[in-house]
Amino acid sequence: MDLDNISDEQYKALYNRIKTDLYNEFINPETATYGADVLRQQEDKEDIYSDIVSEKQIIWDEIKQLQTVMKKYEDDEEYEHAAFMKKRIENLKKKDYDKTNASPQV
Repeated sequence: MDLDNISDEQYKALYNRIKTDLYNEFINPETATYGADVLRQQEDKEDIYSDIVSEKQIIWDEIKQLQTVMKKYEDDEEYEHAAFMKKRIENLKKKDYDKTNASPQV
């Protein structure tokens, strides 16, 4: 809504809406939450990120998949492919180790 070009009727409707919302939020004993719902919304917004998989978990999931493929190559006696998988696994483990033990930048 462009507040520079608002009619008197729109202004009064907006004013009444704000007044009603403030009354219901802070004064009306039936509906007043005193801003607690805003705090809950903020907490819920922060909790959204708790379900996101960490980079560490992604690395270890990939390592598990590569180990399965490596085992299949070994069973099929394709040792060159198995060695390549082993090298990728070692690189991922090193990457995870580097991330875990990284010193903070000063």
